[in-house]
Amino acid sequence: MTTYKSLEDLGYAQAKTSDSLMEQAQFAIEHIVGFPADISPEAKISLYTGYQKRWNENHPAEVYAVINGHYVKATPEHQANKSVEKISVGLDFAYSMTSQDFGKLKNVEPEKHALVARVRGQVQDYCSNRLGDLKRAAGKLLNAKGSKTRETLDFTVSMQKVFDAMAKSVKVKNGKGDTTAEPAKFAVAVKAFWTSYNK
Repeated sequence: MTTYKSLEDLGYAQAKTSDSLMEQAQFAIEHIVGFPADISPEAKISLYTGYQKRWNENHPAEVYAVINGHYVKATPEHQANKSVEKISVGLDFAYSMTSQDFGKLKNVEPEKHALVARVRGQVQDYCSNRLGDLKRAAGKLLNAKGSKTRETLDFTVSMQKVFDAMAKSVKVKNGKGDTTAEPAKFAVAVKAFWTSYNK
C-alpha cells in the first residue's frame, strides 16, 4: 500500500491518477469503435485480460489443504507436510477449467466449486467495475468536447471505423485458425461496399 507524506501529497497523487484515466479513456475512444456506448466482444476480451492481470497481481493465489475431503486454508504445518494434499486457488486455477467443467464441479466437489466461484465472482466484479470506470471517463471526455466530436461521427466515418476494426479482427481470427475469417475476402467485400455505396 502506498504511504502518503501529507494530504498535499495525496492530492497530487489523486490528480495524477485522474489524468492517467482520462488519457486511457481517450485511447479507448480512438481504438474502440463506438466506445463508450458500444464495445466489440474482441475489445472487451482484450480489456478484461488486462484487468485480470492486474487483479492477479493484487490477489496472490491462496493455498488450501485437503483434510478429510474438506478444504481449509493451509497452515505452515500443512505447507511443510508433503503428505498433505494441497491446492493453490487463484485466478489461474479458477479459469483453468471451462465453464462446463466448472458447472459440473458443483455436483462433484461442492467445496472446491465454492472456492473457485468466489475467485471468479471477485474477478468478474473487478473487471466490470474497471470497464465502468473507463466508460464513465470516456463519457466525460465526449461530453466535454460536445458537438465537435459528434459532428465527425457521420455514417461514412462510423462505417469506416467499423471496417477498420473488423479488418484487424479478421486477421486475428485468421491467425487463430478460424477458417471463416479470410482477410483477402474481407478486403474485397469492403471495397465492393464502398463502390456500391458511393454510386
